[in-house]
Amino acid sequence: MRPLTSSSADITLPFQIYQHCPIASASLHRAALEIRAESGAIDAAVASLDNLINNPGPDLRPQFARYSHSLDRLVAASKDAEKSAEVAKKKSADFFENWDKETAAIKYEAVRDQSVSRKTQVSDEFNTVNDRYRENQSVIEPLISYLQDIRTALSTDLTVGGIRSVKTLADNASQNAQKVQTALARLSDELYESGARMSSIGPREQPAEGGVGDGPESGEQQGQSSTLNQ
Repeated sequence: MRPLTSSSADITLPFQIYQHCPIASASLHRAALEIRAESGAIDAAVASLDNLINNPGPDLRPQFARYSHSLDRLVAASKDAEKSAEVAKKKSADFFENWDKETAAIKYEAVRDQSVSRKTQVSDEFNTVNDRYRENQSVIEPLISYLQDIRTALSTDLTVGGIRSVKTLADNASQNAQKVQTALARLSDELYESGARMSSIGPREQPAEGGVGDGPESGEQQGQSSTLNQ
């Protein structure tokens, strides 16, 4: 190993990237929570449709209204997930850009090479998760459109006969929704893990199912959340 001839004051380490760690990490964790909320909204929409189709009451209007409302909430949840994913992508891009700038200032080749290698690894992992998100969204959008079409069909024929006519379609939607939710659960876990790899804080247990907005945030979480809208 070559002797170190420069003084320690000459060594520039990428300390500034730690300022970006909490922001990038929090944005990915927020995206994971929004994905879980989207999955819950899918479950609610499909359940309300199933109740309307398989357990119709004497007056179909209240059940149809619940289905319509849950479908609107699904559309809103999907948009929120999309926005969170875009924020996470931007914050992560800023994080990696700053990592490159700081690494370029490292004088010792061995240290610089190690930093470049580590950055490539983390960046590749993030890109993989981001690609998986895009794949999942390409499946969710048709599912939402399918559920909306069923709603439109029922709105013009909200009768026992109309209910029976869409039963096969509703069953098909339920089966597709189960596949989508399995993919969303995996994606949420991967987003959370990707955020943990960007965090300067040790691993933390994921929130319980349905944990979006549950309980007060810690001071650190509040600080991180406030940076997401910047």
